[in-house]
Amino acid sequence: MATNKNRIALIGRICSGKTTLCQRLTNEFIAYGKTQQVNYSEHFIDTPGEFIELPCFRPQAINVTCDSGLIILINSGTDQQNSVPPNFVYTYNIPVIGVITKIDLKHCDVKRSQRYLTYAGIQPNNILPVSAFTGEGIAELKAVIQKHVSFDH
Repeated sequence: MATNKNRIALIGRICSGKTTLCQRLTNEFIAYGKTQQVNYSEHFIDTPGEFIELPCFRPQAINVTCDSGLIILINSGTDQQNSVPPNFVYTYNIPVIGVITKIDLKHCDVKRSQRYLTYAGIQPNNILPVSAFTGEGIAELKAVIQKHVSFDH
């Protein structure tokens, strides 16, 4: 059986910034594109937002990501709605960290996003705010990722 233990699974709502964050972390050109299916790359498993937003698809989120070495649950700092069930991350037996995206936008609410991510079961010290566009927080995120998987970008 193939293993993805050196891959990072990205999960989060639609438009939370999963693909953009992936592009920033791998130094790719940042281009928006709606993720319609699970995308596997050398370092990432990028999942559609529907996997979190629609309860009927949450089992797919679990199945696709459970073989990764690290899961990043992403919440946009501009998102005013939470779709992640309480303590959702305890479904996994691998490390899960939280990332708050879009912190460069003026209507970002980091505290609200922290509440959403802690509600999902992530410890506050495992939540990192980042901006994929300005690069703020990316170096810190890469350092945390390195603690869990080999990531050479």
